[in-house]
Amino acid sequence: MIKLIYFDFDFWRVDILRLSLAHSNIPYEYQRVPRQDWSKRKKEFPFGQLPSMIINNKSFAQTHSLAKFCAIRSSLYDNDEFKILVIDQVLDWANEITNQIAPSIRAAIREKDFEKSKRLRKEFIKNDLFTWFLYLENLFKNSSSEKQFFTDKFSIADITAWRVIFWFCSGKLDLIDDSFLSELPALKKYYDDINNYK
Repeated sequence: MIKLIYFDFDFWRVDILRLSLAHSNIPYEYQRVPRQDWSKRKKEFPFGQLPSMIINNKSFAQTHSLAKFCAIRSSLYDNDEFKILVIDQVLDWANEITNQIAPSIRAAIREKDFEKSKRLRKEFIKNDLFTWFLYLENLFKNSSSEKQFFTDKFSIADITAWRVIFWFCSGKLDLIDDSFLSELPALKKYYDDINNYK
């Protein structure tokens, strides 16, 4: 049995693992670590990070590696080396854009410096928000011949792209609304189509 471990809130890093496994009805256990317990438990996990996965009594970590493992298990990866490059780029893009917005999140949550958080968020919106989603849209347009999925077959790339776009359009990130997506028509249509994908 696969055991996934993450904090006690929803986030794309663990959600893409859960969605991949659920897609193929692969059973797993899910443990949430309360944020207030993290400092005491951090040393339990590889790299001192979450998400973590335990399988065969061994612990593993790093989002990209875990996502690839779950995708392979769920037949959501690929055997074609060029399609693998596309999938891996989407996973890396998700990590990169998260790193770009992270300072504004840390300023609010860890430092409780809300003015700093607001300033950093405005800088992110001005300098990075559109740029990084344009990168994703260009990757989609250049990779997808049928303009439905990133590799023309539903994969972990689509789960990841959808989940990160959902995060940015959810209204949970202060000062960011979903209007930016209207400036990226191919990506917006892709996101809307994935929302309705069954």
